[in-house]
Amino acid sequence: MTFRKIILSAFFIFLFPLAVCFPADTPLEKRMNQMRKSFRELKKAMEAPVEADKAKYLEWVAELKKASEEAKAMEPKKAASVPDDQKKAFVEGYQRKMGESISKIEELGQAIEAGKWAEAKVLIGQINQIQREGHNKYRGN
Repeated sequence: MTFRKIILSAFFIFLFPLAVCFPADTPLEKRMNQMRKSFRELKKAMEAPVEADKAKYLEWVAELKKASEEAKAMEPKKAASVPDDQKKAFVEGYQRKMGESISKIEELGQAIEAGKWAEAKVLIGQINQIQREGHNKYRGN
């Protein structure tokens, strides 16, 4: 058996089952990953904002808002483990928390547009807090 065949055999015997056991992200997880990426960039940028980079910051805000709005329309995976009589309230609470986040993201965009960097930094902190609260309550384990 050639080395190449041994490697291919090892892949199919040992690694392929792992790929099947760990399915791709859910649509909601994909949106959350998009949000995480844009927010991370904004958070880093707001440490020392540069007026000339305002357009880039606003692109990140738009990406963050879009992914947040899409995520708001979805149901968290954790909802499947909530008792049926509590599920509606759970999903509505998730949607309210996402709405709160979207509202702060819009405020962040307005602050950046106006060049109000100190306000933008405060809003970054508020969005971060909303995210932590939301993850603690609505994120699946």
